[in-house]
Amino acid sequence: MLRLFSALLVPLAFVAGASVAQAEGALDRILSKKKIVIAVQNDVAPYSLLDSNNKLDGLDIEVGRQIAKDLGVEPEFVVVTGANRIPALVTNQADITIATLTLTPQRAAVVSLTAPYTAVPHVVVGRKGKEIKNWKDMKDVKIGVPRGSFQDQYVTQLVGGNNIRRFEDDATTFQALASGQVDATALGITVANAIIEKNPDLNLEIKFEGAMTYPTIGTRHADYDLRHWINTWIFYHKTDGFLQAMHNKWLKIDMPELPSY
Repeated sequence: MLRLFSALLVPLAFVAGASVAQAEGALDRILSKKKIVIAVQNDVAPYSLLDSNNKLDGLDIEVGRQIAKDLGVEPEFVVVTGANRIPALVTNQADITIATLTLTPQRAAVVSLTAPYTAVPHVVVGRKGKEIKNWKDMKDVKIGVPRGSFQDQYVTQLVGGNNIRRFEDDATTFQALASGQVDATALGITVANAIIEKNPDLNLEIKFEGAMTYPTIGTRHADYDLRHWINTWIFYHKTDGFLQAMHNKWLKIDMPELPSY
């Protein structure tokens, strides 16, 4: 009986070892292949943009590079739009998404979101001369939003009705504002200031402040180990000055108080 029990230990140990191997987490996979694939946008300045050499740059890009550096791996950036930044993650085209992915319950049902790494107020932007002072005034104007975005959710909730026009991404939403298809749009204040400064001929101005947004980093639900590491990364760099420096450089503001959960 003892010999039989001892003999059984070998295959059981083998099965246990195989189970451990099969259960390799996302963090281990990234470390073993020495590369992390990051979904980013390239048209949401100052978070993500193309510089004068047509290279990716911006706050989100620098965050991605620092994550890769701290992991000791190479970053590979995959450019996505606002509409497909979550599908790119779910379909395994990227390991993480750093693309102004604002924290909402609806998104958290599809992918897991880290603690916020920045916080920026959203504002409503429209042409000078158009009387828009608050959300009540928005019921009488056409407002453009990127489809499925944070703006889409809160503008729909606060305004509703048939005045909302939905577009593929931030770029096409701005084009609609520039061409007069819509009267206003909602943007992060830093993006809004950049657009107003870059397009003085459009006579745009900030009408009023909308809602505070908390961009996060997206991971797949199953990638708990990677998400835990990124949350540790965010906490560490909130205290060592890196995220503060990124806010000063790209957003021209001090880092706001960031909630943790």
